[in-house]
Amino acid sequence: MTLDIINARVPSYQGLQNIHINDHGIIDAIAPKLETLPKLDTLPNPAILDVAGDWVSLGGVDLQINGGLGLAFTDVDFHHIPLLQEICQFLWHQGVDQFLPTLVTTSVEKIQRTLSVFAEFIPSQPYQTPSARILGVHLEGPFLNPQKRGAHPLEYLLPLNLENVKEVLGDYGDLVKIITIAPELESIGEVIPYLRSRNIIVSLGHSQATAEQAQSAFERGASMVTHAFNAMPGLHHRKPGLLGAALVTPGVQCGLIA
Repeated sequence: MTLDIINARVPSYQGLQNIHINDHGIIDAIAPKLETLPKLDTLPNPAILDVAGDWVSLGGVDLQINGGLGLAFTDVDFHHIPLLQEICQFLWHQGVDQFLPTLVTTSVEKIQRTLSVFAEFIPSQPYQTPSARILGVHLEGPFLNPQKRGAHPLEYLLPLNLENVKEVLGDYGDLVKIITIAPELESIGEVIPYLRSRNIIVSLGHSQATAEQAQSAFERGASMVTHAFNAMPGLHHRKPGLLGAALVTPGVQCGLIA
């Protein structure tokens, strides 16, 4: 069955638009004038949805959600799997189509336990229900600067080196999509290239990095900043720091707390 969505605001379009969805569920026309759209099926009734000026867009992709419905993702265990599905359904109704559950700093053992739960849950996610999908996991720590740790517990922060990174990833490196690190904690420079070789996006955050240290990390493959302006020095005209380096480096994306 075909469908017209009328009086919609659409990203990158000016004014209200009308959207035609064909019988394969694909948008095949967007136009300001309804009469210019393809004809609707008329049996039994034309399907028209008037959204009265609301936005129609792709679902959001959130790269950092630390929990939902009273559950911190760092605390996930196998008995939470039904609640994980509830969280996915809740997020879908909030406009989130895909997301990365984000784990804060904790013990290596607990990280491994939590990753094992997501490794079981993610392949079993149903496609048919209205539900946000988990793409993988974001590790926010434990390789953070103690001076900018925020709510991350000091006792579980680890030195940034290749041995510790491999231990934290364990058997779940393919599950981890983003890891937040403070680049100034490593002097050798081998961690970021290793993570990129595992197809893990490296994001800089909870950091005291200078502009030079941040720029070096970007040159080695880091490409994001975690919650920019938070848990890092602010912009200063004499000390541009991590923020200054990120804002002038092409291809670096800054995450913001919404």
